[in-house]
Amino acid sequence: MVLTARDIDRHMREIGTYVDWAETCDTFKAGDASTPVEGIAVSWMSTIANLREAHARGCNLFITHEPTFCSHMDDEMTYDGDTCMQVKRVFLKETGMVVYRCHDAWDRFPGEGILDSWASFLGLTGEPINTGTFSKVVPIKEQRVVDLAHEIGRRVRRLGQQAVLTVGDQNKMVSKVAIGTGAITNPREFHRMGADVGIVTEIIWWRDARWALDMEMPLIVVDHTVSEEPGMINLAGYLRRQFPGVKVEYVPTNCPFKVVTEKDEG
Repeated sequence: MVLTARDIDRHMREIGTYVDWAETCDTFKAGDASTPVEGIAVSWMSTIANLREAHARGCNLFITHEPTFCSHMDDEMTYDGDTCMQVKRVFLKETGMVVYRCHDAWDRFPGEGILDSWASFLGLTGEPINTGTFSKVVPIKEQRVVDLAHEIGRRVRRLGQQAVLTVGDQNKMVSKVAIGTGAITNPREFHRMGADVGIVTEIIWWRDARWALDMEMPLIVVDHTVSEEPGMINLAGYLRRQFPGVKVEYVPTNCPFKVVTEKDEG
């Protein structure tokens, strides 16, 4: 039996029983869903560089976690005039590559999805004290914020992030750490869940950081991409097991920024 891109979508719908499939962003973004799959590329985001890399590896189905055309539902037409979007659309048309978004189904998938993979990657494997739809609070050995930040920083360097940021008192002793997925790591929610420190990814600095300071709740700030890369690596592994006859390639996205400090004149 020939595997098509539509078969992958059908499988995700079967396992994603918690997804509102009438409203989800998990849809095809480019190409023909009936295309026979020659190879699957899995990546956090369908950037033009990642799409080209997937094509070079012989993959004609690209599974992305994040948008292809710069808006959550990929329907914000104001981006269409940008050169990068035009180049991407031309590339997809010329190659016939199929792009499928796997976001809502994989965020909450137990064990290997985005949230649980991030927890495992950070070594936060204890029984949760509290859980939300996209977040949880995990007990840790009591330690200073700065020591926890050093450990988180050590782990995320493997994914290209040179350093983490902290907000608040680095010497505060903490024992209940909150984590979440992507753009919705809300310090207020973490606080309500009983955490005394939060690992956040997307925050509004003037609001969230200052609120956390006033509440004396320290934060450790990690890049959004980095926090979800472990889950996408696990998605590639999951697809290899589910479809053993199909080539599955992982295309890393990694942290988009570099850290620059004061130049040493000595």
